[in-house]
Amino acid sequence: MTAFELEQQYDAPAGKVWDLIGDFYAVERWMPGVAGVLRNDDQQTRTITLHDGGVLVERLTEEGPFFHHYRFDDAGPVPVRDFTAQLTVTAAGADHSEIHWAAQFEPAPGVAEEDAKSALVGFYESCLDKIAAELGAHAAGT
Repeated sequence: MTAFELEQQYDAPAGKVWDLIGDFYAVERWMPGVAGVLRNDDQQTRTITLHDGGVLVERLTEEGPFFHHYRFDDAGPVPVRDFTAQLTVTAAGADHSEIHWAAQFEPAPGVAEEDAKSALVGFYESCLDKIAAELGAHAAGT
């Protein structure tokens, strides 16, 4: 099993960060490349359609105040299998917070472990960057 962890600090309270990212079905607000999300409450899944036509299905496995645990039911164009992740927001003082994102997976058959890991880390780093940009825009009142 391959794993990685990412952390990003923000100059925003944890509640404000969670207001942006906390809706499991609204990832288009902060995830680059998302064309749309189909919500399936009965199965607690979201089907994400990417701008390039790729589709993946993620299942919410646990949630609580300021965290989501989820897995890929169908990884679509992502070169992995048995993917699970945990996304958590924690307060770091009254006006600061941190996102911690941890994931575990197996590379898809024929894909080198480092290639799969590099693709995922690069994508999740772009998500963290977009969250920072969205929080900056909200803080500026735009």
